[in-house]
Amino acid sequence: MDTALSYSINPTPAGDCPVRRYKRLVETGRLIDDSFQRSIVSKLDRLHQELLSYLPPISAAHGATGTSFLWKLLGMRPKTRAMPVGTPRGLYIFGDVGTGKTTTMDLFFDTVPTPMKRRIHFHAFMLDVHARINSFKHTHECSDDPIPTIARELAADAYVLCFDEFQVTDIADAMVLRRLVTELFRNGVVIVTTSNRHPDELYKNGIQRESFMPCIGLLKNCCEVVSLDSGTDYRKVARETESVYFSPISADTNKVLHALFGLAAENAPVESSVPLRFLGRTLTVPLAANGVARFSFAELCKDAHSAVDYIELAKRYHTLMLTDVPVMNMSDRNEARRFITLVDALYESHTVLIMSSEAEIACLFTGKLEAPNPQLQSTAKATRVSDSLVAYAGEEEVFAFDRAISRLVEMSSRQWILAGRNRALAENAMHQERSVRGTSISVANSTRKRRLSENTTGTASARDDMADYRAISTVA
Repeated sequence: MDTALSYSINPTPAGDCPVRRYKRLVETGRLIDDSFQRSIVSKLDRLHQELLSYLPPISAAHGATGTSFLWKLLGMRPKTRAMPVGTPRGLYIFGDVGTGKTTTMDLFFDTVPTPMKRRIHFHAFMLDVHARINSFKHTHECSDDPIPTIARELAADAYVLCFDEFQVTDIADAMVLRRLVTELFRNGVVIVTTSNRHPDELYKNGIQRESFMPCIGLLKNCCEVVSLDSGTDYRKVARETESVYFSPISADTNKVLHALFGLAAENAPVESSVPLRFLGRTLTVPLAANGVARFSFAELCKDAHSAVDYIELAKRYHTLMLTDVPVMNMSDRNEARRFITLVDALYESHTVLIMSSEAEIACLFTGKLEAPNPQLQSTAKATRVSDSLVAYAGEEEVFAFDRAISRLVEMSSRQWILAGRNRALAENAMHQERSVRGTSISVANSTRKRRLSENTTGTASARDDMADYRAISTVA
């Protein structure tokens, strides 16, 4: 398959649809449930259902040859509807970056039950169109209009077109699109597209924009315009965060973790239920991509796992994401022991740990010592562990908890990330460090300039006051 053009040749599983696919991806942890995305998926599901019974018009219905520019200039093209009767309205999804527009569109594309579909970045699509125009000019008379022919060719190849990042930045594209969009809709093509701009904002302040306005009107008439904007770019948040531990657990925290997983894995394809076989046993990794593994606390610490499992996991993956770590008490002794063993294994292999928990690190363990130990209390204060540090029967376990917390604090530092095996997170940490240094230098320079200005002004003012005093003294 030509990945630049992204034609679909893979059959869609029977009965699959955007809503079911979205639900399944959320349940398996590959997507985070988002109410804004769900509303868009429901609209895409509506379009999916309409396409099940849609029969695109015969391409030859509008003729088989190009239309003369003279006919177009004289306005003698027969008046026809913008879309053939029965053509479903497409979807124009706009909003800020990082909100999931492309994810939802791709989910729709993957489930459309026809091979006559095409998914392509809009910039690549326009390059393809200009190449077709150039080829047409070499094989046709100069007076022939290439746009109707190209539109029919595109419609014959795929009657469902999915564009990523619809945008218009130059007059050449604007003038071609003005007529190409008209012809595509006239040929019964259904368009689903994402964009960072509302249609009314396309080609804003562009040269001869008034000539492009009919294209905007067509997009609004032939596509349902919907906004996908949660107000937060979680990919940006993930890039700018210096933390790898997040608490408390919330919908926003889960979204940042999802984006951070993509950053850590360098947006590599995600595999689910990956079998990890060693020493005659199998450990199933729920989600994995490019050296990054993701588990929930229940999957890794409530299930019966031993140190050998955690050591092998640390060997195979340079980064581990552990979600939904609860606050543990005396009734969670087995889970707490496994958690401590996991932390030790990750620490020894210098694995990067990304974690979400109900409480801050120092408050993960609660309870009271049966016999309070002064040395433990002193150590707890030294590591900023609260007085309510977990206390299980047996001082050895209490010290183990203390050691685990101390290690977690170290593993959350920028130095740990920089020295770790995850290149993407290390580079991101370096970028953050440079940004902080740059800001500090800028602030310091501004402070010095302000003080210098104040000193200069103060000195000048003092000189003026002295001159006034001398003048008054002379007069007296």
